[in-house]
Amino acid sequence: MDRLKDLFAKNWKQYAVWLTVVVCLYVLYRVGYLTDFNPPSPPIPVFEIEDYKAADGSYQLGWHQDDDAVKAVQGQLPFKVFADTPAGQQVGEPEFFYQWEVYRKADPRGPPAKNQNPVGSCVSFGTNNGILRTMACQIVLDGAAEELKDIAEEVTYAGSRVEIGGGRIRGDGSVGAWAAKFVQQYGVVSREKHGKYDLTSYDPARCRAWGNSGVPDDLEPIARQHPVKDITLIRTTAELKKAIAQGYGVAVCSGQGFSMQRDARGVAAPRGSWAHCMCIDGYHTDAGKLYFHIENSWGPNAHTGPVGWGNPSTAGFWADSATVQRMLNAGDTWAFSGVRGFPARESEWFVQNSSRSDTRLAAIRRLDPCVLFSVCP
Repeated sequence: MDRLKDLFAKNWKQYAVWLTVVVCLYVLYRVGYLTDFNPPSPPIPVFEIEDYKAADGSYQLGWHQDDDAVKAVQGQLPFKVFADTPAGQQVGEPEFFYQWEVYRKADPRGPPAKNQNPVGSCVSFGTNNGILRTMACQIVLDGAAEELKDIAEEVTYAGSRVEIGGGRIRGDGSVGAWAAKFVQQYGVVSREKHGKYDLTSYDPARCRAWGNSGVPDDLEPIARQHPVKDITLIRTTAELKKAIAQGYGVAVCSGQGFSMQRDARGVAAPRGSWAHCMCIDGYHTDAGKLYFHIENSWGPNAHTGPVGWGNPSTAGFWADSATVQRMLNAGDTWAFSGVRGFPARESEWFVQNSSRSDTRLAAIRRLDPCVLFSVCP
């Protein structure tokens, strides 16, 4: 025993080093470094709406109302409002139309439930969600068996704030008109790796950083390969219904807030004030009353309760047409077209007469902007 004590006294430093190494290796193993050699990614925080509550009781979620900016963008358009387009003059829509059903013909998984948290980047999410719906409808219409890809919100957000908005906004947020102009003038970037930029998943820190500095110069040429062909303003629920039924995605910006709980029909009651941008991607008529489906960008679990008519995603909710009209009255709601001029389309073609597309789209799993914008080599 004395010999062991003497041995330990002479070599205790070595024993301490080895013990430290063993403990460190065990800790690294437990957190996963030694199993896949990749540190775990920090999770995106769970959305908490109270984090965005202002002193006046409203919620500053990322939309800035700027009527002059809207007028400036609108003044440059060949079609000032959707009613002026060929699609806006089309007569006769079905009693209901769900763009997510068309989307599922292009990708059986359906539209992704996106989460902007914790950045006030809702304008880019509403805009990109609208473009994705336009893209899916265009693909089904054309019957193009192409690989499909998502769109990076970080680029749309940065471009709207800096390239178009000139960096005038302090803090988070943007203007719907700025985002619409950016995707038309500059375009969009697919959510994948582009050189040194890995955009395969949404990065809130990158979104905020680029929102302050603008789109990196070496990404702008990539965006310009995939511009949205046309944009126009939507002012009324009649225009909105026509746009949805003919496969044009829509982003709505307003100060209207809602309950986070859906009722038995999937409807969320209007409540409070949100400075927010979302996507409207469907409508339904029930007992003679018109409702619109609104896709949010707070993840799949922010809203609770039944999803309602047409089995949409859990990321959204339904709202009555009177409430939606109040949202449109804010004057910053945009429709997106993959071809110039918003041509008229037959609503039923997408869902009822698309067997030509079904056989060719069986392998489609992702969204590709070049399919929508017809610029693939």
